[in-house]
Amino acid sequence: MLDTRRIHLISCIGVDTELALLPHFVDHYRGLGIAPDAMQLILNTPNPDSPNLDAAQAILHQQGITNADVWIAPYTSDAMWARRRELQQARVAAGDWVVNADVDEFHEYPANLETFLDWCASRGINVAQGVFIDRLAPDGQLKPVAAEWAMNTQFPLAAEVQCALGQPSLHQKPGGSVKVMAHRGDVFLNRGGHRPASDNPPIRFAFGHDLDRFPMLDRPAFRWALPLRVHHYKWTAGLRETLERRLSTPGVSPAGAEYGQKLLDHLRRHNGIRLADVAVAEPGLAPITHRWPSAIRRRARQASWLVATRKPRKKLKRWFGSKAS
Repeated sequence: MLDTRRIHLISCIGVDTELALLPHFVDHYRGLGIAPDAMQLILNTPNPDSPNLDAAQAILHQQGITNADVWIAPYTSDAMWARRRELQQARVAAGDWVVNADVDEFHEYPANLETFLDWCASRGINVAQGVFIDRLAPDGQLKPVAAEWAMNTQFPLAAEVQCALGQPSLHQKPGGSVKVMAHRGDVFLNRGGHRPASDNPPIRFAFGHDLDRFPMLDRPAFRWALPLRVHHYKWTAGLRETLERRLSTPGVSPAGAEYGQKLLDHLRRHNGIRLADVAVAEPGLAPITHRWPSAIRRRARQASWLVATRKPRKKLKRWFGSKAS
């Protein structure tokens, strides 16, 4: 079994807008078995005197995390991903594993983390991707994160928001809703963490292909059937402020600017997410099967056919039912 000391969590927390998520985030990944001294976290604020910086460090110290990297600068995606890469190079060995998660991303694996990563290693897999499962409050409103309730209780709806509200788009593609969940320590990610960067050893994906190539990626039925999930608690009370700040910061990417503005316009019109405009999993997501290795292999076989033909409609209906189309 893989030594849990060789499984690292890398993340960046904007302490002025994401502080309420931090205790839930640390608890979630502690629950997956990641040790405090393997949590390689970056605390970001443009203000060195921000009281939230002290509050974040206090939360981490209570959990035994004392090695957080403090980054005093305005946030941009380019700068943040460069910082993460530097942290990985400094603290993670090539043969270790990295769990990459933003503070609003709570991973769900089909087995305990050591078992899943052992399974990947035994098959030469060095990149495991999943898809975002957007988590919403019951009415779609952007509610504050409460300390005393579990995140899946506060935001119980499983939905697909990003593709529904982000398309059509010049820059933002469905592949932006893919996330690399785990990878070997010698693999580095592109900006956004959606896929490996170009300067890597040969990549072997858990699903056989980069999920970005799957022609049915924007179809909710396909996404909800995958056994690797990133529960995305983006849709909270701080979202509008975060979007406004990032859109006004020099250096925002074209894709980030376009998608961020689409979201901000929607939130201003509806004071939240209008449920009629997105796909909601009713009555909820099916649990991940205990036969997950065969489920992953089956999806990989299906993906090989679909990627090769680019004609998925009939097969999708057969595999996922009429909702797939």
